[in-house]
Amino acid sequence: ADSPLQGVLESRVANIGIWSNWVPPGWRLGGRLRTTASFGGTLGAPELRGEMEGSGLAVRNVLEGVNLTDGDLAISLQGDRATIDRFTLQGGEGRLTVTGGATLGAHPALAVQLDAQRFRVLGRIDRRIVVSGGTALTLDAERLVANGRLTIDEGLIDVSRSDAPTLDADVRVRRRGDDEAAARGPRSTALPAPLRQAQVTLALDLGERLRLRGRGLDTGLTGELTVSTPGGRLALAGTVRSAGGTYAAYGQKLDIERGLLVFTGPTDNPGLDILALRPDIDLQVGVA
Repeated sequence: ADSPLQGVLESRVANIGIWSNWVPPGWRLGGRLRTTASFGGTLGAPELRGEMEGSGLAVRNVLEGVNLTDGDLAISLQGDRATIDRFTLQGGEGRLTVTGGATLGAHPALAVQLDAQRFRVLGRIDRRIVVSGGTALTLDAERLVANGRLTIDEGLIDVSRSDAPTLDADVRVRRRGDDEAAARGPRSTALPAPLRQAQVTLALDLGERLRLRGRGLDTGLTGELTVSTPGGRLALAGTVRSAGGTYAAYGQKLDIERGLLVFTGPTDNPGLDILALRPDIDLQVGVA
């Protein structure tokens, strides 16, 4: 780490799509990147001076509905500091702007501010999300801190097409040659690992134009949620409300009179207060 570092880098990549082999399957990169930098300091605490510029940057995953285009990047390198002078990406008709920078020395750290204006995060036919708002993100070797507020300008979540089937946690597959004890495996399912040293406080406003369809449901969603990480585990607080809509059950199409999902911690166990009734009859017939 104390070895002296000295050198010069000149790099011009006409199409960073050639790096797609080093990203997860299904993801594609595009655009041009140019870097001019000189190196100094030590291997453990490098110092760089120069600049990095990118144009036409793109990130795409057709299966997930991610299509970010027209990226424009300018980073200045000054000693142990990298400053984002300009970084924008287009998603749909909106844009994402990133400002901030990183420390590259012996104790690397990242601090950036993300600002979205009608930025399309997902654009699949059955999963569309457009958001506005800002988030501050700080990351170093010890912790992750994220604070911000986002509003869903419009969106559609259609769950009528379920994902590919998977085996339940209590199903074990034995293959020829497997050790019997290993094939039997443990019966208990481990809890997900906590997000250690993560401090997240993210307010999410569902807006007025978010719609949920599938599994008999067709309704709008409103409300506000706060995403946090007490004890290193993901938690939600707030209430999601249905905005009209219908629920098909028992061969009938019911009107949703009241629909509340109240989150007070675990993301998969909200309190439910739901009433859906048959319309245009004198008696109250439905589900609660």
